[in-house]
Amino acid sequence: MTSHLAVLASLALAIFFSPETLVLGLIMASDKKVPRLAAFAFALGGILGIAFATGIGLWVAVASGSDATTHHHTWVGFAVRAVIAAALLFIGLQRAVNALRHKPIPDVSKEQHKPGKLRIALTERFPNVMHRLDPNADLPVRGRLARSAGAGFAICGLHPKVFPIAIAAGHQIMQISDRPDRSLGFVVFAAIAVIPALVPAVIEVISPGASSRTKDAYERIMKTHGRWITAVLLIGVGLFIGHDAWKVMPAK
Repeated sequence: MTSHLAVLASLALAIFFSPETLVLGLIMASDKKVPRLAAFAFALGGILGIAFATGIGLWVAVASGSDATTHHHTWVGFAVRAVIAAALLFIGLQRAVNALRHKPIPDVSKEQHKPGKLRIALTERFPNVMHRLDPNADLPVRGRLARSAGAGFAICGLHPKVFPIAIAAGHQIMQISDRPDRSLGFVVFAAIAVIPALVPAVIEVISPGASSRTKDAYERIMKTHGRWITAVLLIGVGLFIGHDAWKVMPAK
């Protein structure tokens, strides 16, 4: 149980120290019309996003037969563990490279920000929808809240650098055989992983209007340190799950 909790806490901390999540939340909380409501909408979307991605991890473990209730080793279970380990190692190494290069944290609120190929393609295909997701777009209150909630869900539940981590956590939770311990593992992971989504709302309650100032200071600190911490955590967990995959590989 101790090793399971250590893995889940490490995965949660990897999300906690992922700079993109909190930066986007602070951008949403810097809304000019409804900053506090936008911050809470982002928090709600982030919580739902984490729950969604973690739920997929739970389902993958059960559907592939790689959960703790399965007492025989299969190639499918081995493959699932191997893919999860490879994904975590890849993201961890990518974080380390970005830290070495001091690569800027993506900030969609800045004019010089260059959208990725996927965003460009989606903008061409769904211009009205993508306009509503633009942080600089002037929208009515309901649109601003929907934009913040959608941003929270996307960054915590769909982002390629967070989505695999939450899936890995859901899969790891299902490696715990005892149900009370499994629930404890879920609580430990969720309680840490949702903090970045909640912080902007807390800031706006304590010090209204401080989100934009906090974002600049946070970016300076986390551009290097946060990425290194996340890289170490993910590489460590990736190696652990890779070793676990090796142990359950059939016909070694």
